[in-house]
Amino acid sequence: MPLPLVTRKSLRDNEEKLKENVEKIQQALGVEWTYEFDFETILAKCTEEYVKNDLGGLFYKDIAGNIADCIERCSKDEMSKEALVEANTAQKIVLIPNDDKKFNAYWKYEFVNGELRVYFKPNICNVSDLSYFKLETIIPSPGVYSLPARINLKEKQEKFTESLEKVKAVTKMEWTLDESSLETLYPSLDKSYQERIGDIFSEILDYACENIVKRCGDEMVCEAVQEACPSGKIVFKFDAKQSEYWKWKFADGELHISFKSICNTSDNCYYDFEKLL
Repeated sequence: MPLPLVTRKSLRDNEEKLKENVEKIQQALGVEWTYEFDFETILAKCTEEYVKNDLGGLFYKDIAGNIADCIERCSKDEMSKEALVEANTAQKIVLIPNDDKKFNAYWKYEFVNGELRVYFKPNICNVSDLSYFKLETIIPSPGVYSLPARINLKEKQEKFTESLEKVKAVTKMEWTLDESSLETLYPSLDKSYQERIGDIFSEILDYACENIVKRCGDEMVCEAVQEACPSGKIVFKFDAKQSEYWKWKFADGELHISFKSICNTSDNCYYDFEKLL
């Protein structure tokens, strides 16, 4: 059954807007993505008169435009951009009305079977929400970390390095962070902390390194640290059973820093590790 004349005219009059939004995505990602609309199904479920009368303005201009803005903003980070391209192998955005009463959001982005799907309630509103959604939070990511966590760690890499270099300058030996230890403890963190793992542990490492630098100003302490931690490796561990928030231990030629909760992180700046040597 053909669409009503007023609907077809609206689609025709807004075709250029749709092309502009497709072009915006291509400029952002370097590949062409297409929008997919099943307008017969959409009109059957979205019965408001304004949808039929301005279908082109609503979907080609407003909805497609806000989605394009969201993708453009997300793709400004190179890691997010690569992940977007890898996640949407079909290179298409499918708009799907969802009249399930359990569907409690006006809009929902989801990657399914290599395509980006955008679900929406039949009573279309809050279209601008599409523009501000943090798309990186739902992009599939390989390994343990979510994409936001990977981005945050990357952003803090320089701070990790700077902290370790301070210890190296005082102890005259190489120091490293056991990055695999962060992967191991990552699932134990609250979700709100997981996306900020780089912020949190770069700060904790800096506290710990500041402590080492300060105490290793004493040559005898410095020599003891060199003997106790010849590998210069710092390992973070989660231990819910320990009584202290933070606990240091020299083991297997490494420095192990364990915690029961992300709390009182500055304790690491003052922890008396000399009693362990």
